[in-house]
Amino acid sequence: MRVLIPLHITGFWYVVKSYNPVFTGSLGVGLTLDPPIIAEVTSSRCKMIINDLCVENPVINTAERLAKLEEARGIEVRSKVMLGNGYGLSGATTLAYLTLNMLNKNSSTLNRISQLAHVAEVLNETGYGDVIAEFYGGGLVLRTSPGPPGVGSVDLIPVSSSLRVVTVSLGDLTTKEMMSKFGSFINTVGVEVYTKFVETPSIEVFADLSHEFSLRVGMLSNELNRLLSDMMSNFMRKGGVLGYFVKKKLLVVIVEDTYLLDVVHELSRVVGTPKVFNIARHGLIVM
Repeated sequence: MRVLIPLHITGFWYVVKSYNPVFTGSLGVGLTLDPPIIAEVTSSRCKMIINDLCVENPVINTAERLAKLEEARGIEVRSKVMLGNGYGLSGATTLAYLTLNMLNKNSSTLNRISQLAHVAEVLNETGYGDVIAEFYGGGLVLRTSPGPPGVGSVDLIPVSSSLRVVTVSLGDLTTKEMMSKFGSFINTVGVEVYTKFVETPSIEVFADLSHEFSLRVGMLSNELNRLLSDMMSNFMRKGGVLGYFVKKKLLVVIVEDTYLLDVVHELSRVVGTPKVFNIARHGLIVM
């Protein structure tokens, strides 16, 4: 069995907490990205191998305990990114781990599996909305009620197939660190921009509000914003760049395909090494 799961970058959100972690989550909007992670069972004693590296991830241990897996098998993951950079990889790998260990052996359902993955993320404070977005996929994903599949809900906003997402890592920042540093701003600003988006949902509005959110919350510094504004103004004026924002320490630029090489060149020259992604139309795929 093989599992494919898209990555996910949220542009803006706010956390909704409950006494029960299955009802805890976030309302927000994000993009699902290809290439997806590709996960398979391995004979290794390591629970999770990502790109040939054995990775210790406490979320996997929590998920294993919640699922009451007595003889869980390790998984091997191929991914364009690593943990801790804002791509929702923790949620994707936890969902993959449980799917590969539970789907046949325990006669479980995908909704039940995704609920356990979501709860493991919430308990470890590593994610509040990635699991449901990655489970359904679809491109630009609006989370309309908090929680995992079967509890929470999403809606999808169509986006052009000509768009690409370019990212540049500016460092590492865990979700727990992010919420500790920016949590009060995230919830205050998040409610405001989320409400604006729901009134006029589109990829263009998403790009504008994600920029506003990251700037007001403080993830996008004024200094970097001025640099990027000068660099991207010509592209944006021509419609080649829809916008940019920062999630955690990850710079995200939404680009029309015909301008991709020029934008990548400018980012490489001034900011750092870019990664290029397609917008994923699919969610969880079991093969």
